[in-house]
Amino acid sequence: MERIKYYPTNDLMCGNNLSNIENIIKKFEGYKAEKEALDINDMIELYNVKKYFDNEIYLKDWSNENISYYKNTINKLFGIVARYFKSIAQYDFIVLYKKVKRYYRDDFWELIDKFKVYESIDEINFEEIINLPEVWLYELLKHKKIVEYFGKTIRQHMLNDYSSAELLLDEFEMKHISDKDPLNFPKELNSTDKEIIINNYIESENPNLNYLRLIANMQSNKDKIEISPKTLLKAKKKAENQEGQLFTEDSKMNIKITVVFSESQDEEVIVKRESQSITAKYNTKWIKNNTDYATLLNNFIYLFEFVDWQMRFTLVNKFNHMGVFERYGGISSKNAYKTGIEFNNKNILSLLQIKGYYNELFGLGIRLEEVIEWFFIEYLVKEFNASKFKITMPSSNSTMLEKCTIIMPGMESVLKQFSLFVQEGEIDFELLEIRSEPLVYNNIPSLVDKKYVYGIGEEYETVTFLLFSDQSELGYNEKNKKTYNNFFELLRNEKLKLKDYPDYCVKKINWLIDHKYLSTNEEGYIIFDDKLLIIILKDLYFNEVINYWRYPDPGRLIMDELEKKNIIEFESTLFSRPEQAYINYFLNKSQFNNGLDLRNKYVHTQPSSDDIVNVHNNNYMILLRLFILTVIKINDDFCISDELKDN
Repeated sequence: MERIKYYPTNDLMCGNNLSNIENIIKKFEGYKAEKEALDINDMIELYNVKKYFDNEIYLKDWSNENISYYKNTINKLFGIVARYFKSIAQYDFIVLYKKVKRYYRDDFWELIDKFKVYESIDEINFEEIINLPEVWLYELLKHKKIVEYFGKTIRQHMLNDYSSAELLLDEFEMKHISDKDPLNFPKELNSTDKEIIINNYIESENPNLNYLRLIANMQSNKDKIEISPKTLLKAKKKAENQEGQLFTEDSKMNIKITVVFSESQDEEVIVKRESQSITAKYNTKWIKNNTDYATLLNNFIYLFEFVDWQMRFTLVNKFNHMGVFERYGGISSKNAYKTGIEFNNKNILSLLQIKGYYNELFGLGIRLEEVIEWFFIEYLVKEFNASKFKITMPSSNSTMLEKCTIIMPGMESVLKQFSLFVQEGEIDFELLEIRSEPLVYNNIPSLVDKKYVYGIGEEYETVTFLLFSDQSELGYNEKNKKTYNNFFELLRNEKLKLKDYPDYCVKKINWLIDHKYLSTNEEGYIIFDDKLLIIILKDLYFNEVINYWRYPDPGRLIMDELEKKNIIEFESTLFSRPEQAYINYFLNKSQFNNGLDLRNKYVHTQPSSDDIVNVHNNNYMILLRLFILTVIKINDDFCISDELKDN
């Protein structure tokens, strides 16, 4: 890029632009030529230079005198820009626009908006302008005043151009990783118009498959886009048709996942992961020799690893465990549950585990449903004096459809009983019957305070990004030329000093030192100031939540200090936020528009018994898996509560 363009300080181009600003100021210093001698791109470049000073972004070797002089000079020069734009007439508007560099077109519209140049353009000329192939409606819609002034023309343009549907979806439906300027749509564009545009897009010759998927999963919203079931179905069918054409059997990448229960191996479990396969083998003899119900439930923790050492679901999707392309590439809805390869593999593996285990236990005369009943009716009473829990599980002779229909109310019932137990200290079924509010998984309370820890605020976002993100520039150092996943891994494996980094990185490392996340030793090497603090932050960054009471005392003391600094916050619920999202994804559409909605399918709509039996079988295993996870979480809650009482 041969000209200066404004970028914020976190952009690598920022430093290069600052170095060239002095030359631009000198070039225009004392410049008093008339409008005809000036180029439109010169004017916009001056505007970009001014943005750096307006945002107080300077080179570190500029003195205060330099800054003051440059700032005063650029403010004077900006008067030339103002006079230039205010003198633009509609007859030379198109000619000027075509001369604007591609990377300056957004600035061009900013200045048209700022100096109200649009008021000198009539409707006919504006219509000609927005129909130019060089004009991108996306850039124009960022400017509210222009949109309000030409609302009728823009509305008609969007109705005539089906690709406008992508702009509507971009604003109201798509998930954006970084902040973006909001788009403004004309008030004349009503909900009927929006659905017409989306229908036109679906019916167009070659709509983008990703956008079709977005439409198919949309939830109607009268404040954004109201869309009928008929349109949703049309998008779904069009997407399926495109998928059938694009993804043939030869184009798919197959990953083989195998679960084996073996009599011949001595180890309790062997898991082998290769590039295109996962194989998990389990010792059947060990299971046969340990059939007490407590151990059978513990197998989901220690054999199948449905949870980790903090009793957090291991099966949830974790943003920072996804690949770069999975995180930032593609198109997804802001209302969708984001999934990646690791999530999908774990989902398949865990379903195969519970299916195989269910059959193994059934062969031993043990029904997993009865083990769950035992947990609520006998175990909780014996271990924690939590009596009166009632539960009805599917019988052995129920069909798969009946099992799916029965298990959901059973799980919701025990969760409502648990909530009442937390709030009242006992279960009163008369009170439970009077309380008719629906079960919301986000609101199920915990028996203990400060159950979960979540990172919050700008300082948390900054420190975790700099240390742990694979997008942080600190993770690469020219001195050793080795590539690590992040700065944390680099510091763990290499000895580095501040002088080993360029100036733009030193500022960020000094921030970490000033905030006591890093320090330097006597030899000048960069080290972690408090290793346990860094471990806690790393755990939070990659797992999104910490179970406070599963950390040792020193870790909890650090978390208490972080909470005082508003770097973390505590919350007391049975399920953590990632777990709540995971459950909602499978059971309903209260949080995500791409959820499986199994609760609605079996509790409300009552699917036909003619549906494929394998579908019901698979869905039952999903519901049973959620029930097992619920059992583990309730047990963890009681265990922590009991330990705290003893202490």
